[in-house]
Amino acid sequence: MTGLAAAAMLAACTTPVGQQSSGIDSAPQWNQLSVQSGQSGSGQSGDYLVPSTDAEVDQHWWARFRDPVLDALVSEALASNKMLAIARARVEEARADRLLARSSLAPQVNATASSERGNRGFLTNDQAVTINQVAVSATWELDLFGRNQARTAQAGAILQSAQASQQAVRVALLAEVARTYFDLRNDEQQLDLTRRNLATQRKTLELVQAQVRGAFASDFDVQRAAAQVSATEALIPALQTARDAATNRLASLLGRPPGTMGTMLAPRQDMPPLDHGILVSAPAKVLATRPDVRVAERQFAASISGRKAAVAELFPNISLTALFGAQDATPFSSTPWGIGAGLVQPLLNFGRIRSQIDAADARQQQAFLAYQQTVLEALEDMENALSGYLNENARNASLAAGVAQNRRAAQLARMQFTQGYVGLLDVLVAERDLLDAESRQSASDADLRRDLVRIFAAAGGGWQVE
Repeated sequence: MTGLAAAAMLAACTTPVGQQSSGIDSAPQWNQLSVQSGQSGSGQSGDYLVPSTDAEVDQHWWARFRDPVLDALVSEALASNKMLAIARARVEEARADRLLARSSLAPQVNATASSERGNRGFLTNDQAVTINQVAVSATWELDLFGRNQARTAQAGAILQSAQASQQAVRVALLAEVARTYFDLRNDEQQLDLTRRNLATQRKTLELVQAQVRGAFASDFDVQRAAAQVSATEALIPALQTARDAATNRLASLLGRPPGTMGTMLAPRQDMPPLDHGILVSAPAKVLATRPDVRVAERQFAASISGRKAAVAELFPNISLTALFGAQDATPFSSTPWGIGAGLVQPLLNFGRIRSQIDAADARQQQAFLAYQQTVLEALEDMENALSGYLNENARNASLAAGVAQNRRAAQLARMQFTQGYVGLLDVLVAERDLLDAESRQSASDADLRRDLVRIFAAAGGGWQVE
């Protein structure tokens, strides 16, 4: 029973320091949702986002976009991304460091063997003899004052921090994959819109050229229509460059060489509409889920154990030693053995230990402030993500109305131009305004998806899925 109690006590002393509070009290509800609820009067932030104290963070959030291509990209990124593999390797390194720290708590046992031939003078009667010896020695530092236990607890907290860092890498990876994919689809949509509008503008140019031949328009009108065609054509190379960059970025995120994404991304389809009424967890749950907050908290816990180890340097280092061996030589043999105890008490070290404690104090203060700053930035990140998504929804609705109005205006302008009621300039302006409106709406559609991804990432979603 005494041995079990001692083992339990030792395990408790080597366990990392428990959950630490940041000292920052979060609000019971997100400010942006409260503001939007008050403005909409529905209590549900315009029905886009619904605050819920019981909702859990969505860990499989990409499925909400109902896009099989995105699902495949996420699966491959989790399996093949190099930064995620590096994060896993860092966890293994931290696990090995913890095992190394634990080994200091156990006795160190060594076996030695040697064989020597020589003349030891009087000890060997001035004769050359062969001496064979073997021995087993053991050393055990009692660690009565907890120095090695604190170092082991520190290594355990560092391991937990590395595991949380791996989770943070996963969250960031999934968010970047989704954002890059939506960038790619937006670039493709912009290219499609630009080419369709370019075809319309070329038809307008052909109409003007026909009117010139019939003396109904001047060469000035032709040049003006041709200039608009050239300006629209100039947009295509930049959009193709952006599309290629997004494709290459996806390849890198998936651990592929550039140029190998064609078959996966080839079938471009219209994006399904976004879900409304998405449940948003309370701030306390978000802070408990975000891995970067966990990283900072575990680093603070490690600094607490590090200070304990530094303080323990003030106390004696007590160790036990034992030796047993066998020695054979002509004309004698022996069995040396011994047990002993040693004590080393620092007396005069010219402030070395005190400076180490002061440095540990400073590191602990830095870790605590970094923990608080991480919590504040996490709350800020979520508030900004909520604000961006809710306000972009309002902007998107206005842009959709603007597209319908500009499309109708362009149709009327072309109709009235053929009947001679308006000039060419009115047609060109209407077509340019339609292209701009459609481009802005397409970009806003992509922004909505990116903003929603930011909400899921800011909430710490995606790291619990294997």
